[in-house]
Amino acid sequence: MNLDFKADSAWVLSVQRKLYQWSKANPKEAYRELWNWITDIRNLRYAWNRVSSNKGKHTPGIDGETVGSIIRDIGIKTFLENLRMELRSSLYQPSPCRRKFIPKPGKPGKFRPLGIPTIKDRIVQSAIKQVFEPILEARFEHISYGFRPGRGCHGALEHIRMAMRPRKVNKEDGMRREMPYQWAIEGDIHGCFDSIDHHMLMERVRMHSADRKMNQLLVRFLKAGILSEEIFRRTDAGTPQGGICSPLLANIALGIIEERYERWVNHKYKRQERRSCDGIKAAMWSRSIDRQAGRTVFFPIRYADDFIILVSGSREVAERERLALETILKEKMGLTLSPEKTKITALIEGFQFLGHRVRMCWDERYGWTPRIEIPKEKIADLKYRVKQLTGRSTTQWSFTKLLQKLNPILRGWANFYHYCTGAKKILSNLDWYVRDRIWRWLRKKFPKANAHKILQYRQFSQIKPKWKVWQTDRVEQYQMCWLKVMRYQRGWMIPAIFTLIPGEPDA
Repeated sequence: MNLDFKADSAWVLSVQRKLYQWSKANPKEAYRELWNWITDIRNLRYAWNRVSSNKGKHTPGIDGETVGSIIRDIGIKTFLENLRMELRSSLYQPSPCRRKFIPKPGKPGKFRPLGIPTIKDRIVQSAIKQVFEPILEARFEHISYGFRPGRGCHGALEHIRMAMRPRKVNKEDGMRREMPYQWAIEGDIHGCFDSIDHHMLMERVRMHSADRKMNQLLVRFLKAGILSEEIFRRTDAGTPQGGICSPLLANIALGIIEERYERWVNHKYKRQERRSCDGIKAAMWSRSIDRQAGRTVFFPIRYADDFIILVSGSREVAERERLALETILKEKMGLTLSPEKTKITALIEGFQFLGHRVRMCWDERYGWTPRIEIPKEKIADLKYRVKQLTGRSTTQWSFTKLLQKLNPILRGWANFYHYCTGAKKILSNLDWYVRDRIWRWLRKKFPKANAHKILQYRQFSQIKPKWKVWQTDRVEQYQMCWLKVMRYQRGWMIPAIFTLIPGEPDA
């Protein structure tokens, strides 16, 4: 058997490109022949390579098997051949997920349920996703960012900022005095992954896939159940959070949000033959025309089950729309909006989305300007984590270990927030705070040492020789302010490779 990953990758890519181009050309049709590609040994081998290279390869499902135990006891070749025979003979039956509760970051006492499928189920789900995802990627809207290849939260935030930016300039003073949107509906779906109605979800899946065997297999995955604390529980609703196909299915279900606002998002089905522009540009014209005519405009941007709907109109209109959207989600998908997190906010007051604060700010040079800022709560959270690591309880650590604990936290936090407005000053202040905490930690660790001896740990940096930083022979304190602060560009998002057609400039 040929286990050459490059050969399997090239074959899978050719199939994905074919499906993507077909779906792009036939957006209203459902593809009928997917099963042979799903059960092809090359697709299963490629899925095995993806699962076996994942960090969760050592985490077993309810059968106790890991990637290592399968290689040791069965062998890759025999395992995949047996799996393919089970699929082709319709004998394959998904196993229940092993449920594990993980703490929610920043929310003490609250936990998120995580479903852990078996290795066999992960491979089958990955094989389905590899074939089904290109069809959906050609049809998902450009305002959807969660769990999609090449897209992330920074792209969603930049899209919001660009949508909020005023275009009309006052002729007298050159200031931007009119905001295109005045309100934002902050949407959060309560228990999204646990509440999606299976029947309604499969109705939407069948709009894209008419392959009966694949659809039946997806239903079996949805109905497989959960094993929690040795107790089996049926899954009459929801998709197991942690399954490979779950984010894909959730995006299919939540596509009803974009469909409701088709006029202002993308004219997929309202295109007029006389127009030469694409649907996205036609929708942009619709937004502009409606605003000029004094009509209400709604523009959504969604990241998984969190979404923002920008509203041009009054607060009463926004409130009615929130109630209407809540009704639609309940009737069409069995979902409910979280009462605590779903609210209507004035853009000049600002709202929080994906860990950032977004608001309209008056700038004396330009007028109304949208800003993406670092929330004060996130700064306080980072300081608390640093303080916990530099407390008296950790003085038994070596200085090298302390820096090895601190640096990943500082590096991750800085890389996440360095696209924000005013990030340079905040990162510099936090660097000073970390330096001060390290100084206090060293004074506790070496109570008899004088200041001169402790300051020997401050040496010229190997990265910037003119700067002195806390360091040991092997590691030095990560300086967040050295990271370049810039505005995120949506052009940096790297699309999935199957969307690039060979011979075109971007391919």
